[in-house]
This record gives sequence, structure tokens and C-alpha cells, in this order.
Amino acid sequence: MYRFAIAWFSTALVPSALLAADPVKAAPDFTREIQPILVEHCYACHGPDAKARKAGLRLDTKEGLAAAAPPGQPKEAELLARIMSTEEGEVMPPKKFGKPLKPDQIAKLKLWVEGGAAWSEHWAFVAPKKAPVPSGVNPIDHFIRERLKKVGLTANPEAPKTAWLRRATFDLTGLPPTPKEIDAFLADTSPKAYETAVDRLLASPRYGEHMARFWLDSARYGDTHGLHLDNYREMWLYRDWVIRAFNENKRYDRFLVEQLAGDLIPNATIDQKVATGFLRCNITTSEGGVIEEECYVRNVVDVTDTYGSVVLGLTIGCARCHDHKYDPLSQKDYYSLFAYFNSIDGSALDGNAARHAPVIPVPTAEQTQRLDELRARLATVNARIADAIAKSDYQDTATGKAAASPTRRDIVWVDDAIPTGAVETPEAGFNRKWVFAAKSEHEPAAGDRSLKLEAKGLMQVVATDAKPGLRVGEGDTLFAHVWIDPKNPPKEIMIQWHTNNWLHRVYWGENRIDWGKDRSTERRPRGQLPESGKWIKLEIPVAQVGITPGAIINGIAFTQFDGTAYWDKAGITTAAPQGDRRFDTLAEWAAASGADTAVPKAIRDLLNVDTAKRTDTQKNQLRDYFVEYGYSKTRDLFEPLHKERAELTGTIAKLDGEIPTSYVFKERAAPRPAFILKRGEYDQRGEPVQRATPKALASLQSAIPKDRLEMANWIVGPKHPLAARVAVNRFWQQVFGTGLVKTADDFGTQGEVPSHAELLDWLAVDFRDGGWDVKKLMKSFVLSATYRQSAKATPEKLAMDPQNRLLARGPRFRLDAEMVRDQALATGGLLVETFGGPSVKPPQPAGLWEAVGYTSSNTARFAPDKGDKVHRRSLYTFWKRTSPPPQMTALDAPSREACTVRRERTNTPLQALLLMNETQFVEASRAAAERALAEGGDDPIGLLFKITACRPASAEELAILKKTHDTFLAAFQKEPARAAKLIAIGETKPTPKLDTAKLAAMTLVANTIFNLDEVLTK
Repeated sequence: MYRFAIAWFSTALVPSALLAADPVKAAPDFTREIQPILVEHCYACHGPDAKARKAGLRLDTKEGLAAAAPPGQPKEAELLARIMSTEEGEVMPPKKFGKPLKPDQIAKLKLWVEGGAAWSEHWAFVAPKKAPVPSGVNPIDHFIRERLKKVGLTANPEAPKTAWLRRATFDLTGLPPTPKEIDAFLADTSPKAYETAVDRLLASPRYGEHMARFWLDSARYGDTHGLHLDNYREMWLYRDWVIRAFNENKRYDRFLVEQLAGDLIPNATIDQKVATGFLRCNITTSEGGVIEEECYVRNVVDVTDTYGSVVLGLTIGCARCHDHKYDPLSQKDYYSLFAYFNSIDGSALDGNAARHAPVIPVPTAEQTQRLDELRARLATVNARIADAIAKSDYQDTATGKAAASPTRRDIVWVDDAIPTGAVETPEAGFNRKWVFAAKSEHEPAAGDRSLKLEAKGLMQVVATDAKPGLRVGEGDTLFAHVWIDPKNPPKEIMIQWHTNNWLHRVYWGENRIDWGKDRSTERRPRGQLPESGKWIKLEIPVAQVGITPGAIINGIAFTQFDGTAYWDKAGITTAAPQGDRRFDTLAEWAAASGADTAVPKAIRDLLNVDTAKRTDTQKNQLRDYFVEYGYSKTRDLFEPLHKERAELTGTIAKLDGEIPTSYVFKERAAPRPAFILKRGEYDQRGEPVQRATPKALASLQSAIPKDRLEMANWIVGPKHPLAARVAVNRFWQQVFGTGLVKTADDFGTQGEVPSHAELLDWLAVDFRDGGWDVKKLMKSFVLSATYRQSAKATPEKLAMDPQNRLLARGPRFRLDAEMVRDQALATGGLLVETFGGPSVKPPQPAGLWEAVGYTSSNTARFAPDKGDKVHRRSLYTFWKRTSPPPQMTALDAPSREACTVRRERTNTPLQALLLMNETQFVEASRAAAERALAEGGDDPIGLLFKITACRPASAEELAILKKTHDTFLAAFQKEPARAAKLIAIGETKPTPKLDTAKLAAMTLVANTIFNLDEVLTK
């Protein structure tokens, strides 16, 4: 018998009534009833964490527990003696622990020991098995109703057909059914009517969009980096991959494997690599002063913890700093898993870049074909150039060393006039004639006058074909001076430069001018408008606008959106020689080009090699370069070829820039070593560790997985107890509101035990052995009698089961944020169902981004999209992680800064204010009102209710709504200006022919219906 270090207490101290055997009561189940007590009250001092363990006693193992509680021997059980002691120094748990046992818990422990103290592994670490189900009985309904019988409850009757269809349509597509779909379903009286409806919903592209939303929460998907500047990241292709995977019904095991290790699959496709974006969704930064090693550790920790929550359903992050106190996960286990994810081939610092390597371009078929054609043409031009060089008979050699490095200086190009040789291009519309203001009107920055540009909307002045242009060298800086009128400042100013194209732009202020790809060299943001009322010098490194050394700038444009500004003294700071760069001899050219940064560095290096020491190869390189670029006699031959090459190169670069990219995981050539980090600190390395899975699950593998791919395949292997359970539990949670395991991210000993353990295991095994078929699983849920029940709750059922865990009634809970917004847009006929693509920005209150943004961030200022973009599904809303969409967060959507597998549901006044006042909800209300007035005939309010609540209104409901409408109408007829203001809200405009007061009144009726509890819940 196990002995504590302190004396054994006589059983005489223990109340005999508690020790008396109760032959009537069955022994409590260890996993469901006993282990949770031990976890909560004992494991902190007598659990897996060796460093925290007291008295050498373990109650988390079979052997340790048997020593303290010998089976069937309550008088010999020191565990019972301690928990029933009345002595302050001996009672367990100690009073200072603050978690005393309740009498019923003590009674359970006593009864368990008396009944044989049966022990078992924690349920989640034991492979699931199918319990038998009677033939012809739905397994879901069988297990649910067997449990209801035990507690004396009966299932509700079936819900009305319309109620079920609305519920199922939301659960499978995230949207309400249309009136046509309702009518068709009601008209279908065949035995397969329900199944036919479900098959239609599963085949809808809306299905994948809805299912993806839950996964993106767990993947912590966002459109920005998430820290400091919180800049844009190009990640939406991963989101679209998730949508397609659900729509295509990709096997769930492959769905997991490709996200964990798609890059390691032999001959991996682009899609399989894009899938690994799951491992790259973590928040990142390049904040000044950060330590790369610290960021690297934080990034890998995030991935490891997310993997633990999403795939294993375990709180493995608790073992980052020490052994897990409740689950059999050591700190070494944690860092052995960490080792699978720590070898990404890229910097931990994101560089504040939209495309932070490793990334992969994902062209469309059309883009691929076009690029192939352009590259073939470029190869032909290069071959013609090489042939012309080879045929040249020039034989001179360079002599002497290059001239001294020229001084970097300002070359003023625009001052008192357009550039030399340039032509204006005024046109009807926004291209204006250059107008120069004399000193008497406005003091210039230099010279005698300055360019004045007054704009209403988008206007600009353009000069092209300047001869000579500006020759660009390495490290050059472009500049211009601007004076902003403080009384009439522009909303945005922009400068554009032309080389082979107009793809070199910078702007200040609001992002109103939609030319080129934003946040790229085609349209580079430079912060807020310059200070008004004084001349400000604007300086722009050529690299920031994509102009390369050797290029010739031959055009410039000053562009504004609204306001008045004066422009002056523009040019380039350079050391590159300007003007006509042609020579008769190589020696002459060499003397002028050794320090010319417009000449490639490799050629300049050769020019600085002593002539006598140059090899024949070096001499030929210099001769060929001179013939192509510097020789006056070959000028006419090469100029058209260079022009053609430049145009092709520019077109290819532009097309390359238009090809979207996606973050991926790419493994380093050699794995990065991993170490146990003491207390989880990045700079406190301890024992080195190798890649390995947790020891508690070691028996499930024949060999330790050597890489992420083997580890991913192990996860979905036939012996693994967690992956299938975790998956079906999450899908169940989506449909029924709460998982069979309520703690969806914690299947460990501190998590909640399954409400229906046999059902969970049956579903897990069937899901795994049936091909990991998600659509089949979802279909089984929504066709079950359990799901088809009425959601009405009796007082008895509310008292016995307030959270509906036993499912004696159908699921009923509030719609998620996206569903609430999408329902409003769909009901109003505004929802735009374009698939995929870059995220969009619906309107939101001003200043939210500015409140958390840095001026140098490319997401510092919010500019809403225009047109039908703003009415796309909420899934596609741009997600700035330091300031998520307010419509979503007010309705409990997560920030996506960390993995979330279970959203909270709250009920706050802010939510009601949002639904009654937010721009798009008001706009959707007006659109629904227009629809009702156009299609509703003599009963527009009845139609409005039907299309929103998906059922006809009762006479009482209809009377209340009509009375409400009449009150609103009378008010708006007295104040038509208020009515006009109300119906003007939103991106779309009201139908002109409709009476303003009537439309406004019906808009408020629609908004009232949108806010009904019945409409906001399923």
C-alpha cells in the first residue's frame, strides 16, 4: 500500500456513513465522473508535471492511483482518508488551494473505490469504436434518444417544413432560402423531398463559402500582417483554396495533409503548395528593434499551438514553458512537435511586404499562355541582338582606367516650363493644359513661375516624349516641390513618370486614383498629404517606383483629386551622365563610364581592371557591351531592338505584377535544430530535441515521423484517436451550436467529457472509414430526426437541459455575424455572389483604421470600395487584424489574431444599434422594401415578412406591422426631407418612381422585421 510521507489517519476519523457501501448505486464511470474531479482538484500537485508534483504521488496514472485508492478497499484508501479528513493540515485538497471537494464529489470517489476503482485511459487517447446500432435505425437518433430515455425526456415533434428548410439552408449555405425554393420544397410531397433539398444545397457553390468561414477562424486567416504597421499581405488565394476544397468535397484527411505538408508531397501541384498557407496565417512583424530570433520562435509557437488546437484538439501550448499540468504532454513533447514547423525557408521578419517569401505565383490559364507568348518573343529579340553583336566588325580595345566618379547632383527637369523637347497631351476629360502661374500670383519654389493645377475630381497635366530624357543611375532619387493650398487642399496628389510605360507612380493622401496595382511600384503610397501653405520637397527613391538603372525617363505627369496645388522644380538626384551617350571608340566610352551607375556594376568592375590584366573573355565582354550600348555607328541598329525588348520586358513585368501570389511553406534544405526553451524564452536554449510526436500517442506509430508529411499522414492514420473525433465534433458544433465535446479545442483531461460519447465515437469511425466524406457527414446531421425536431422549449426541458445538450429539441441559436449581414443583403436582393478574388471593403465608420494605424502603413487609412463590390458575401470582407470589420466584431466574430475554433455568442445593445443603424443594414432594408412594393401587390408587408422570416405572417403579426407602417408613413409625410435622407443611405440608389414617404416607411418596417429574434436565430 502506498504511504504518504505523513502519518496514516485512522478510519475512525472518517464518517462511517460515507464509508458504508451502497449496493444499489452503480460504481461511477472513471472517465466521465471520477477523472474530472481528480483533474480539477488534484492534478495541480499530483499530476503529469514532475516539477510541480508533491510527495512523489501521481494520481494521473493507473499505478499511482491504485496505490492511493486500492480497488474495493475503502478502509485502506488513503485518498478517501485525506479527502474526508477534518484536520486542516491533512485534508486534501489543502484549504489554501481554494478548491474544496463538494459532498457529492466525495461520495462519488468513495463509491468508485468500493465498486472496484476501475481505471481507464483518458477517453480521447483511446481509439474510437463503433457501438452497435439496431438495424434500420438512424445512428444519431438512436444514441440521442437512448440518452433522453435515461433522464426521462422525450424528443420534440418534427418542425414545420419551412422551419426545417430555413434551418438547413443556413447550416449548409449560410444564407436563407428564397421564396421559390420554399414553394418548391412545400410542393414536393415525395418521400425524398428532404434529401433532394439537401443534395441541392450541398451542390451549391454557397456551401463551400459557408463551410470555409469556420475553417478560416481556426486558421486565423487575415488580409494584414497583424502587428505594428499591420500592412497588407496577399493571402486570399489560400482562402479560395479552402472554399474550393469544401465545394469539391475533398477528402478531409487530404484536406488536412495538404495544409500541413502540401509542399512535401512528391510532384506537389500549385494548389497543394497554396494549401500550406494554413501554416503561414500567423501574425508577423518587421517592427524596428525587434529581434529576429524572438520573432522566429513566436511564429513557430503560433503554428504549433494552432496545430494542437485545430488538428489534435489539445491545449499543447500549456507545455511550452513546463510539462502540462493536466495532460500527458511534456515540455519535450512540445518542442519535438515544434521541430516539425521550425524550418521554413524564409525570414521570420516580414519586411512589411505584401509578398513575404516564401510565396508562390498563381497565374490563370490565360495569364500563363500570355506570358509564354511574350517570353518567346523576348527570346527572339534577344537572339537578334546577340546575332547583331556577333556580326559587328568593331575591333578597338579599351585603354586606361575609368574616369573619376562623377558627383551626385540635382538635375532639374521641370522649372518654368515642361521638360525640353516634351509635348503636352491635353484631352477632353481629366488631361489639362499646363498652366504656369507668375510670381505676381504665387511665389515659385525656384525660377520665375510654377505649375498651377486646380482640380475638380480627377485631373492632371502630362508631358511625354522629352528629348533628352532623364538617365537613371543606381540609387538615384526623384524629386519635385509642391505647395498645397490650405483653403482648398486636394484629397490626393500623385506623380507619375514614364519610361516604357506609365507604371511608376507615387501618391499622398487618400487612395482615390485607381490606376495600377495599389501598394506596388505601380501605385506606391507615401503617407498623408504634405503640409499645406509652404513649399515641400518630395523625394522618391527610383527603386520604390520600379525604375531600374539605365532606364530613360521621358515623361512626367502631375495628378490630383480635387483641390489646388502648385508644382515646381522637379527632376532627379543622380551621378549618371545625362544627354546623348554615344561614342566613336571604346576607350572614349570607357573613360566616361567607369563610374556611371547607369552601366551595370559587372561592366564597371571590368572597366576598373587594368587594361594589361584583362583576360580575353573580359575584353570581349567590354567590346560587346560597347557595341550594343555605346558605339555611335551601331546606334540605329540597336535602338529599335532595345525599344522592342524594353516594351516586351515592361509588358512581362506588368503581367507578372498582376499575377497574384500566396504565402506558402517551403522547407529549408537542412532542418533547423530545435531545443527545449527554458520557461519558453527564445534565448534560453536547453536540451536539443528531434522531431517526434507526443509519447502519450507513441503506440500509434511504427516509426517516428521524420518530416511534416509523415507526421500529417500519421495524424489521419487508422489508429489515431483524435483527428476524426475532433473533426466531427467541430462539424456537429456548426450545426447544433455546441459540440458533443463542448470544449472543441480541448479534448484533454480539463476539457468537458462528451455529452454522447458513443455517438461521437460512432460518427468518428464512420467518418474515417467512410472516406472522410464531409458532405455525407453534414447530410446525415441535417436529415436526422434529432435535427428535424421543433426548437420549441417547454418549461420542463428548459429546467432540465437549459443549453439543449441532450437535444430533446431542435437547434436554435443566433446566426453568426456573416450570416446576419448576408441574410440582409440577400433578402434585399443586393447580395453579389462573385466567387473568390481579392478581399473587398464595405463601408465602415470613419477613423477606425487611423486610430490604430501608423502613417507609413499601407492600411493606415480606410477607403471603402465602390459599386457592387461592397455587397459581396461577408466571407470576402477585407480583414485588418488590428481593426477587424466592425459589423463582424460587434456580432462576435474573432479578430483572427489567433486560432479560434468556437465563437462566443453574446447579446448586447451595441448589436441592436448596429442592426438598426449601420449603413448596409439600412440599405438592405430599403432594397427589401422596394422588392415588397414591386412584387407584393395588395399585401407588400405580408410579402416582406415572408421573404425575411421564410413563413407567412399571422394575422396578429400582420396587424402590428401594418399599424407600425402607418405610424411611420404619417411621420414621413409630414417631414419628407427625413424620408429622402433615409432612403438615400447606401451605395445603391432608390427607384425614382416610388413615393419617398411610402418607401421610407416600408424601409423601417423591413428593418423592424430584420431585427426580430426569429430572423436573427435559426
